This record gives sequence, C-alpha cells and structure tokens, in this order.
Amino acid sequence: MLLPMAKVQIIGTKQYQDETVQVLYRQGVVQIDEWNEKRSLTQRRVALTDDDTALRQRLTYAATQVEATLVALPAPEGPPFPGYEDWYDCPLDWLIQAVEADLEEVGPAARALATRRSQLEEEASSLIRYESAVQQLMPLIPALVNLERFAVAAVWVERRYRGALELVANRLAELTGGQCEVISHELDRDIWAAILVFPKAQARAVNELLGRENIAQVHLPTELADQPFDKAIANMHQRLQAIPGERGEVEAQQETLGRSWRPRLRAWQLLLRDQLARIDVHTSFGQTDYTFIIEGWAPERDLPELEAALQREVGDALLVTRLPLGPEERKSAPVMFDNPPFVKPFEPLVRLLALPRYGAFDPTPLMSIAMPLFFGMMLGDVAYAAVLLGLMVYLRRRFVGRTTVRALTEVLIIGSVWGLVFGFVYGEFLGELGKQIGLRPLFDRGHEVTTLFLIAIGIGAGHVVLGLSLGLWGALHRRSRHEILEKAAMLIALSGLFLLVAVVAQLLPKAFLTPALAVVLVGLAILIYSLGGMGVLLGPLELLGTVGNILSYLRIAAIGLSSVYLARVANEIGGTAGEYSVLVGVMIAALFHALNLALGAFSPTIHALRLHYVEFFGKFYEGGGQAFHPLRRSLARRESQ
Repeated sequence: MLLPMAKVQIIGTKQYQDETVQVLYRQGVVQIDEWNEKRSLTQRRVALTDDDTALRQRLTYAATQVEATLVALPAPEGPPFPGYEDWYDCPLDWLIQAVEADLEEVGPAARALATRRSQLEEEASSLIRYESAVQQLMPLIPALVNLERFAVAAVWVERRYRGALELVANRLAELTGGQCEVISHELDRDIWAAILVFPKAQARAVNELLGRENIAQVHLPTELADQPFDKAIANMHQRLQAIPGERGEVEAQQETLGRSWRPRLRAWQLLLRDQLARIDVHTSFGQTDYTFIIEGWAPERDLPELEAALQREVGDALLVTRLPLGPEERKSAPVMFDNPPFVKPFEPLVRLLALPRYGAFDPTPLMSIAMPLFFGMMLGDVAYAAVLLGLMVYLRRRFVGRTTVRALTEVLIIGSVWGLVFGFVYGEFLGELGKQIGLRPLFDRGHEVTTLFLIAIGIGAGHVVLGLSLGLWGALHRRSRHEILEKAAMLIALSGLFLLVAVVAQLLPKAFLTPALAVVLVGLAILIYSLGGMGVLLGPLELLGTVGNILSYLRIAAIGLSSVYLARVANEIGGTAGEYSVLVGVMIAALFHALNLALGAFSPTIHALRLHYVEFFGKFYEGGGQAFHPLRRSLARRESQ
C-alpha cells in the first residue's frame, strides 16, 4: 500500500532556523519543497550568507578530496567507521579539521599508489602497441645499419596516401645528400608502411618533414629509442612479463591501505555529504524579515512524533500546520510504499514500470501473490526449483542492502518455492524422471494438455477481471464518468462471453444462450457509447483486445510444456548415448538440463512480468508518481531504499 501523506508548513523565528533543520534532519520524515517566490510579495526565498557560502566551499573541497582518495583505494564496499553517527552534532570546523588531518596522512600514499598503478597500466598498453607495430615492421629493416651514425624511423600511411611516401623519399634524399634509404611494404590492404634510414644529424629536419606531410611515426619509448628493433622487441617482451607482478604488488598495497582507511573515509564522505545537504536545504525555505517558512511532505503516521520532537527541542517558537490537499497538491504529493517484508522485494519491479500516482492503488501486494504463482506453474520441476532456490539463496547473501539485484533474488526464491510445490503436483523431477523415482503426479501436465490450457485461460480471465474491477474502483474514486462506463461495459461484455463459453462447453443449459448474447450486446453498446464518435470501430476492437489479453495467459501452459518436452529430450538423448558410454550420456543429459534450468529461470520471470505489466496493470494502473525523498542522514536513506 501507499502511505497517506500530509503537507506541512513550519513557521518560526529566524533564530531557531538551524535548530529546526537539525530536528528535521534527525527525524528524517520530511521532504522539503522548493519555496515559490511568486506566491507572495512579502515572503522571499532564503539565500545563503557569505559565511555559509564560505563554509559550503570548504565542505565541498573536503568532500571532493575524500572521494578522490576513496577512488585511489579500490576495495570492496563496506560499512563506514563504527559510531560515526555520533559525529553529526560536532562543530563543522572540527569536522573539516579532522578530515584534513586524515587526508594529509593517507592522501599522499593513496595518490602515489594510484599514480604508479596508472603508469604501469599505461606502460603495458603502450608496449603492447609498440611490440605489435615493430614486429610488423621488422621484415623491412635492413640487416646492416650502423645505429651510431644513423637513425631509423618507422612510418605508415593509408593506402590512398601512398604517394606521400614517394614525396618524402625524394625530400629525404635532398636533405641527406643521398645518404638515406627508404624501404616500403604493404602491411595490409589499408596500410602501407616504410622504414626510413638517415643520418642522426638530420633527425630534426626529418621529423619536421614528416610533420608537414602528416605522416604518423612509430615512436618507441625513450629507453628503447636507441636500440636496434630486434633488441627493442626482446626488451619490450621482457618488460611486459614483469609489469603484472609489479601491478599486483601495487594492488596489494592499495588493498592493505584501503582496509585500514576506507571505513573512516567512508564515514567522512557520508558526514560531509549530509552537512552539505543541511546547508543547501536552507535555500528551499521562504522568509520574511523575522521569520522562516518551511513547506514539505511527511507521512501522516509520523506527524505526531515530528510535532512532539519539534516541541521538545525547539519549543513554542514554531507553528506547525497541516495544509489542506487540493487537486494540484495531490498531483505533486510524493509516494512512499508501506508493505510487509514479504512484499517489499516486489517494489523495485513495480518501479521498473513507473511509480504509482499518489492516491492510486498499489498493485505490489497482488503482484507478490500472482507473480511467484505464475513462475512456479511454469517452472514446476522439483529438481530445477531446488537448484534455483539454492543458487538464489547464495546470491541473496552476496548482495547486502535493499538493491534491485537482491530484491530479484528474493522474488526468485519465492518463485522457486512455488516451483517446488508445483513440481510435486506435476510429479516432475528432471522431467518425467520423477515418476521413475516414485513421485506420483496429482496433475500430469505433460499428458493433460487440454486441461492445462483451460486452467491457464481461467487464471487469465480471473486476473484480467480483477484488473478491470480495480480500474472501475479507481474510476469511481476519481468520479470519472467516461472511465466508469468503459470499465463497467467491459466487465458486462466479458460476463456475457463467459456465459456463452459455458453454454458452448455444455456447462449451462442452452436456455442461457439468448441471455448471454443479450448481455454481450448490452456491454458492447455501453462500451461504444463510452468511447464517443469512434466507438463503433474502437468498441469491438477493445473487447477483442481484452479477450486477447486473457488468451495471452496461455503462455503459462506453453512455457511449462516446453520445459517438460526439453527435459524429455534431454533424458532420451542421454539415455541413447548412455548405451555406449554412461559418462557421455550423463554429460549430454546434464548439458540439456542445465540449458533447461537457465530457460526455466529466465523465461518464466520475463513472461510473468509481461502478464502483469501489459495484461493486468494496463486495466487500472496509474503511473507518474514521485518518489519520497526526505531530509535525512545518508545511512538511513540507504537502509530505507
């Protein structure tokens, strides 16, 4: 469900402004709205004083330095320094001085290690590039070159500019009086390379010539520049073998330093961010000459505690008022979920689509029931579900905090439990092997296909009707006549279609045929009327689209059957191969079952989501909500997400 929100206004004298912010910050239940200066001529927006601006600059610089040091100490993310919350109420000058003292101690070492690691990585990248280039050019180098008097330059150009090499050869002969040699060769169909041999005294003139002609040179590192190319290649290869060891030593030193300092630096990072937020929030207030005004949102359930805290710590100098909510205020009201623990993992899946609008129906509890059920019906194998359950439990322990990945693992854990339940119902263990080990199916979906399809359609009909009923409830709540008629008409028409199906299936007497047709026509007529001028065309299409939504639930049966048949294929191929080699048969069967397990985890998840997003949510869901972002400490913010 969504928490009811209240819009609050806090008015007080300016001398209590900082104390009020501290209380709001500690309580962490108020989202501050930006003050609109157009609302009043006498009330204006608060601007930071020169002292506050200077303090903010110091905090920003310190925060930047801390974050740069954290980047220079790569290590697994961990909790901040224990007890750092006690530092929130310390004077800001003390905080900045403490941060600067720590940075002075750890900063130079962290930067030196980061610089050294970057240098090694850059050196390795450059040497790999040089080695490749030189090896390609080696066949072009003359065997006898006296490097004491001559320099060797390697260049290459695109094939279309090959003519530039001839121009360079002519100019080089003029510069050196003929004491030069140019050897060119095609490296590939796009690149033409050349080796230039010339007196060292002409090196500057040659470099200027190549620069004017925009011809790229292969510049060796400085320490290899005066070596023969074959010796340079050997030295580069030797250096490339040594770099990983040096980089490993640097990384080990970074990790050691990070284990010692990251918790403390992480604490400083959170503290500095929060102190900046406490300063910046003042610019969202309104003010007169003597008072400040705060407007924002708070959950209704937290209002009494908030008022008590303000009264206790600030006193009667504040006036806390609950403002009435008009249509415009409801549109801008933030959204906050309030669901039981077993429903919370499904909240990120709803956010993937869009946050529900404030005052609308929260589908998360319904999704927490239906989605794992659909998943389990599609997976429906004891072995696959048990393996997936174990894997998801392991992954859940690897991800700490309320993250989307952790939430997805929790969703799949619930779905895997349902997969176990339906695995026993279907009697499946690696497909039909379940029957051979004594599992007795209560419902054999692999052989009772027609019944399985009917069950899937029945589930779809119930799910879609529930969605339409929720849409009708929302329309009644908003008093939208058009939507009320549309949803009611669709429900009436579907009721008539269900009666027709029951008559055709001989579940009802033929006497119900005429009333059923009449109900369908009445519902269709109301639907056409509700859609206006294009209703004659759109009405039947809307009804057919809804029927298509119901039939779309056949995917629950189809995906489950595909898993059954693939497991059967795996067992049959493995059994056939096992006649020649038991090990080969087991390996082939295991490969197919692993593939089936991967599909059994991926496909049911995607299609269960689709059935909710398209077929179910499309009947009632109202997106466009804004997340609730109260002024609070960073650690509390992360834990609440």
